[in-house]
Amino acid sequence: MTEENIQLGEKLVGEIEGEFYVPSYQRGYRWDETQVRALLDDIYENGDEPYCLQPLVVRENGQGRYEVIDGQQRLTTLYIIYRYIKNRWPDDNDDPKFSLVYETRKANQEFFLQMDSEDLAGLNIDFYFIHRAYKTVNDWFTNNKHGKPFSLVGDILKYFDKRVKVIWYELKNASDKDAIALFTRLNIGRIPLTNAELIKALFLCNTKQMENKRQLEIALQWDTIERELHDDDFWYFLTKKKAEDYTTRIELVFEFFASERSNQNDSLSTFLYFNEIKKNGKNLSDLWEEILRYYYRLKEWYKKDSLYHRIGYLVSSGHTTMNLIVDATINLRKSEQEQLLDEEIRNSIKFKKSYSDLNYVNNYDEISRLLLLFNVVSVMNHTQSRFPFRAYNTELWSLEHIHPQHPEDMKNDKKLWNEWMNIQKRSVEELPVADETNKDRKEKLVAEANAFIDNEHATKEEFKTLSGKIVQFLSDKSEEDLTHSLSNMALLSKSQNSALNNSLFDAKRREIIEMDRRGEFIPYCTRNVFLKYYTDPDKIQMAKWSEADREGYVAAINRVLKPYLSNDQVITV
Repeated sequence: MTEENIQLGEKLVGEIEGEFYVPSYQRGYRWDETQVRALLDDIYENGDEPYCLQPLVVRENGQGRYEVIDGQQRLTTLYIIYRYIKNRWPDDNDDPKFSLVYETRKANQEFFLQMDSEDLAGLNIDFYFIHRAYKTVNDWFTNNKHGKPFSLVGDILKYFDKRVKVIWYELKNASDKDAIALFTRLNIGRIPLTNAELIKALFLCNTKQMENKRQLEIALQWDTIERELHDDDFWYFLTKKKAEDYTTRIELVFEFFASERSNQNDSLSTFLYFNEIKKNGKNLSDLWEEILRYYYRLKEWYKKDSLYHRIGYLVSSGHTTMNLIVDATINLRKSEQEQLLDEEIRNSIKFKKSYSDLNYVNNYDEISRLLLLFNVVSVMNHTQSRFPFRAYNTELWSLEHIHPQHPEDMKNDKKLWNEWMNIQKRSVEELPVADETNKDRKEKLVAEANAFIDNEHATKEEFKTLSGKIVQFLSDKSEEDLTHSLSNMALLSKSQNSALNNSLFDAKRREIIEMDRRGEFIPYCTRNVFLKYYTDPDKIQMAKWSEADREGYVAAINRVLKPYLSNDQVITV
């Protein structure tokens, strides 16, 4: 089935006409009270605002006769509402303009005229559900706080005639095989028509506006865009949204293009937006060219490193979204685009608090954003590679304490205590010491750690005391008050953070090296921190995170982020 054999558009409920035939391969009517009430409530509460129902997919079977492929539950409910109104107020209302015939229940047309009959409702399962829906409709009109039944009828009929639409998706010249295949996909496979599929059909419908050759060009361009968007590096540069949430990835481009001009609360908002443009006389070929230019702009930004890093940061940090960046730069030259992006980056890290006063407890998001920017700009300025936004946007990220918080809050679990002791004992053993006092202290700590590990009845208090001694031995004296400061923070994924647990610096360093060897993504600056890349070479002491390390780290952040730090602020230790 090709798009040129599809008639696509909107149709007011009051304009639906003809005989609708529900074939035997479909199950009968099964909506319950909740679904019927929800439809009536939605229509009434939406009032005079436009309201669009999901697609009604039909196959033309002759003049005014249609086979229903998808949407029969909703169409039947609409018919029940019309039939109820006619049955209750026969002199004030016309018969519905459409009728329903079920291949498996030929008597249903007669039953629709007497749906209130309890006796007939018991004849088969379809009649039972139709009867229940009829009673629900009656109850909705009869016991509704919003008004008297006749007044509500007037409102509902007005909305049907002027506000409530269905998306009309009509197959022309389709075979039985085509119809059953589409039904299987939509109903048994539970894969609904997407915005993108409806938009594709809209552009490729056989209309006077577009020649067959042009339709083929659009179809090929469409497939190229879809294929290119399956490059996850490209996708996660454009958005933080999960790729698996989209059945067709080109839908993201349509969301961007129509974002400020469509109703985001409607599940088919982008289709409705493009269909409205078509109805207003816009040439579809010209509209497609606008979409192509929009897409090529995104692609150009992705390919240029300086724009890739600036825009990728702004999107990944959550400061803005791609569509807003496009709108803001639409009439700017390339140099002006970079200036605007740099200004947005500055705005993204304009915090109420001084950078030096940020702390893990109260400013988690601000520190995370600063460190993301530090990583992105460092990669952009100092490497030949690109920051991997795909890796960043497909993980959950957290702040890692470079020098850990005290492990005293660990679970009351001897196995965990022993693991911690074994890991930190290695750091104690490998720490170089220059004097006899510290040498004795070191040997004593190793002996105590071994004794603790061997003691099956060791207590939490004993663990707390011994772990405190080890932390003190492997810590710089001035670290205590800086545990939650920016100078003690690095970015890691949550899973990696959990793996490091409450380890001290040297143990963390060894594990991060192992993670890196396994090919896990370690942010560029986080790896540099644990390799002491930012520390004065004359002051490097690999076993501890010292004052010299913090000073070098903060100096590097200031240096890299200088173009973006507001009001000439600098970060201090």
